[in-house]
Amino acid sequence: MDNQTIYYKYDEIKNELLDYVENNNLTLSKALQDDDLHYKVYNSDYFIIGYYNAEQWLIKDDRNYTFDVLEYVQEQEEIALGTIENITNAERLVNLYAYWLGYEVISELEEE
Repeated sequence: MDNQTIYYKYDEIKNELLDYVENNNLTLSKALQDDDLHYKVYNSDYFIIGYYNAEQWLIKDDRNYTFDVLEYVQEQEEIALGTIENITNAERLVNLYAYWLGYEVISELEEE
């Protein structure tokens, strides 16, 4: 991750991976060797469940980050897939955000 870039709630998404490592009695280095790590942590289950919970997750200190998160997701989809999904609810948006940012988390941890 570029040190100049700060992603919204990055630590929460990183902690999702660290919790997975701890809950499965793995070491971080062992977990990072698993080619399916990203899938297991960020794609096999929802990061946030429920529209209301997702809408609340997108708000911090009375600021709504929906458009910031949406922009990031759309950029990642355009780069990786060449297309942009029509995202119709906050739950889908937050889970896609966790999915895409999960790649950044794993990349950062591999560099440490």
